[in-house]
Amino acid sequence: MVSVEKMSWSVVDYVAELNRRSKRCTGRNETLERDLLRLFPPCTTELVSVPCVVVDSEGIILLWYLPGLLCGQRQV
Repeated sequence: MVSVEKMSWSVVDYVAELNRRSKRCTGRNETLERDLLRLFPPCTTELVSVPCVVVDSEGIILLWYLPGLLCGQRQV
């Protein structure tokens, strides 16, 4: 079974906020990163050990995590 984590924010709003604040987002601006974490908090549950899908508030898929989906030979 795949769990679904729904974020409280929209990826469209996230991108708009990035564009409004800075055209060059490097991940090195501590003030910007702190503000983004406050406005767009990460998942609230631990998801790294089970198959899951993370969606935004509009249902847009942000990430799939499907461990073991591809065998070692397929990955090579």
